[in-house]
Amino acid sequence: MLNKNIKLLNISEACSLLDLVNQKNKKISTHTLRYWEKEFKQLKPKILKGRRYYTPENIKVVKKIFSLLKDQGLTIQGAKKL
Repeated sequence: MLNKNIKLLNISEACSLLDLVNQKNKKISTHTLRYWEKEFKQLKPKILKGRRYYTPENIKVVKKIFSLLKDQGLTIQGAKKL
């Protein structure tokens, strides 16, 4: 069961926190997180009433994925192998 003291972030809040924003139009790129959910089995947000909610553990996973893909320049296939 989910602890009631854990702060859950919806997909827009998670993207804003992680700075997943389209640089051209400054809109939040929620599609990036949804795609990463399909590609990385480690990323499993809670789905409550049809909405995605991310736990602090999910945010840590996304930060690692972001680092591997954007900062270190790995491909998705390369990041999956780690």
